[in-house]
Amino acid sequence: MKRIVLGFIAVLLVSIGVAACNQNDIAALVTTLGNASASIATLEGNTALAAKLQTDTAAASSAALNWKKGSAGTEVVEALNLVEADLNLIPGTSQYAPLVDLAIGTVESIIELVQPGAASITPANPRVGVTHRVYLANPPKSAAQFRTAWNSVKAQHPELANAPAL
Repeated sequence: MKRIVLGFIAVLLVSIGVAACNQNDIAALVTTLGNASASIATLEGNTALAAKLQTDTAAASSAALNWKKGSAGTEVVEALNLVEADLNLIPGTSQYAPLVDLAIGTVESIIELVQPGAASITPANPRVGVTHRVYLANPPKSAAQFRTAWNSVKAQHPELANAPAL
C-alpha cells in the first residue's frame, strides 16, 4: 500500500511539474542550457562541439515548442538525448565538470517532465572520467532557475572563474 501511495505522489508531482512548465518555458530552458554549454565547449577548445550543441539544442527547443502536452514526447526526448550525448563529450575530468553536471541533470529532468520514465538509466556514451549518474535534487524548470543554479555553481568553485556568468 505504501508503494502505491508513493507511486501516486510521484505521478502527481511529475504532473504538477509538467503543468508548471509550458512548451515556451522548456524551449527557453533548453536554449539557455545550450548557449551556456556551448560556451564551456568553446573554453575547452572544442569549437566543433560548441557548434553541435547550438544546433542540437535549437532542434530540442523546436521539438519542445511543437510537442503537445498529453502526447508522447518522443521527438523532444530524442532531441534531448542528442544534447545529452553532446554534453557527454566534455570529459568528467574537465575543470568545468560541475557546470556540465548541472546541464546533464537539467536535460534528464526535462526528459522526465516531458515523458516520465524515458530518462536513460545509463547514458549510451558516458563521459570520460565519470562513474556516477547525475541527479539534481531541485532541477531548474525555467531559464531563470538554470541561470541562478549555473551562477551558484560557478560561485562555489573558484576554478570556474573563466566560465561565463549567465
